Amino acid sequence: MLFVLLILAGGAAFSQEKNIDDAYQQFMFSRTAKGNDVLIEQTRGLLARAKELNAKRQANVAYHLGRMYEEVGKPDSALVYYTQSLKGEPNYSVIHRALGFIYLNQSKVFVAQMNAASAAKNADANAKAYNQYRAAVLKALPHLEKYQACEPDDETLDMITNLYKSIKESQAVATLPTRLKTMAGTCVNLLEDE
Repeated sequence: MLFVLLILAGGAAFSQEKNIDDAYQQFMFSRTAKGNDVLIEQTRGLLARAKELNAKRQANVAYHLGRMYEEVGKPDSALVYYTQSLKGEPNYSVIHRALGFIYLNQSKVFVAQMNAASAAKNADANAKAYNQYRAAVLKALPHLEKYQACEPDDETLDMITNLYKSIKESQAVATLPTRLKTMAGTCVNLLEDE
């Protein structure tokens, strides 16, 4: 922990360095630290200099900024930077996993609303909540599928299948293996930054 604090203190202004390569190298030393307000502001400062960074470095900085926001409990801010990072590397499986789960977590509010509407026997409120749930699930599914294609596991596959069933998309379940196979050929499991 002391090492991380020393790196953060020593690189307190890495985003303000005159030489962008030096600023980026300082970021590289601190990027794996758990997200906190100071590190987020430093990383935002570096990303503000995006025009000085190549596309791979921009994607790397944006990814880590999204991760930091997620770690401090700000998923809406994380979405912004994960989405920005995908522009630089659209096949990075880790970002797809993160986006999929953020969207899926957003759908939980609508599940609670559907349950409350059902208990109150309010068909209109239930239909409205279901449509919002469906929209959130449809945002999550492409990202979860990409992650499953790149990092296959039974738990994620079951989740994807159950989500499609929950929104009554049985045809999508039937064609899932073909989609996963196609997506598997374009996986990126490590962000390059040079």
